[in-house]
Amino acid sequence: MSDLWDSWSGAPMPGTALCPFVDIPDGGSLCIVHDGFPIVLARKGRSVKAYVNACPHQYLPLNHRGEKLLSADGSILRCSNHGAGFSVINGEGVEGLGIGACLDAVPIIISADNQIVVAEVLGELAAVR
Repeated sequence: MSDLWDSWSGAPMPGTALCPFVDIPDGGSLCIVHDGFPIVLARKGRSVKAYVNACPHQYLPLNHRGEKLLSADGSILRCSNHGAGFSVINGEGVEGLGIGACLDAVPIIISADNQIVVAEVLGELAAVR
């Protein structure tokens, strides 16, 4: 997993609210642009992962050619342009042109008011208590 997300131009600062938790469909993904910074979020139950929305193959957004990014079982994010596959859990390339590459993870938490917020450091997403 790459932790270079904050080296991208326009990366949001820790504490930045990205979107309401409920905006991300359970078992689905949501692509957002926050102040010009592209992010893709994937959710399964109370677990949410966030990555810079840029395929490392050609740096196009994963949703460049369509919004269906998750595999049927929800374990793989696929680039809609060339089909590169990345593990939802850690962003590592697992299929096609994704092998040997990885997505840049964006550290997030779910705040007490159910907002997805940029966290200080990468780590496991804590569920709202």
